[in-house]
Amino acid sequence: MALGAASAVLLVPTSLQAALPPPKARFGDADLDVIGALARVLYGPGADALSLRTSLPETLGFMDDSQQALLASLPSTFDLLSRALVPTVHPFVTLSEADQGAALEDWLQSRVGFRRQIGQALRQLVLSHCYTDEAVYTDIAYPGPWLGRHLLPVHPLRFGEPT
Repeated sequence: MALGAASAVLLVPTSLQAALPPPKARFGDADLDVIGALARVLYGPGADALSLRTSLPETLGFMDDSQQALLASLPSTFDLLSRALVPTVHPFVTLSEADQGAALEDWLQSRVGFRRQIGQALRQLVLSHCYTDEAVYTDIAYPGPWLGRHLLPVHPLRFGEPT
């Protein structure tokens, strides 16, 4: 799913990409704080069990340089643009949980395409890490992947049978 977030990032218009902060190719502390707040909005208290600070840098390693810079700048861009466009005035992480949820929902439901894309990319980034960490399955009420959890019958395919 992290690669889905990266592909959503690539849909951000070039004119907006030029206005983004200089590429960092890493998540700074403020970026990780924004992503942590987004995780709490999406999952509530279960998100505290996620190890986002250690797993997010690994996500950047799967992307080429241009994708790394763009994805790494999304949380701070989201925070800065939220202050102007929602408007929240205060940093995203200092807002109440209700206001954070409303701000994220505003991005996800916006009529402006690039706002929806940024919101979805951040949402996908958080979701991709929630479903890969077994330590949080119970906290987020995720029963785990189907493979290995359910026995699925395997029927040999014979020639001449429909596939």
